[in-house]
Amino acid sequence: MKEVTDRPRELLIRSRPEASSQVLVAVQDSGIGLDEQSLERVFEAFYTTKPEGMGMGLSISRSIIEAHGGRLWAAHNVGPGATVQFTLPLPSAHPV
Repeated sequence: MKEVTDRPRELLIRSRPEASSQVLVAVQDSGIGLDEQSLERVFEAFYTTKPEGMGMGLSISRSIIEAHGGRLWAAHNVGPGATVQFTLPLPSAHPV
């Protein structure tokens, strides 16, 4: 969000039960957002929207979340910024 200089920079992290057997975590920012091309590509290894980024963070995150039976995606906000969300199964729904 460092490019934002004309409004407050805000980060909101929420979690809630989703369906009967999952938890949803959403990380919403008030940054510059993502264009349509970047919305899905941000999860590709080595793709970055930042000049100093390596493009590995969301790719690794998606791999870890999917390995645990979850899902990770990004969406445009109504207003500025973007939201990255993921779901994970609750422990009782994912036997060891």
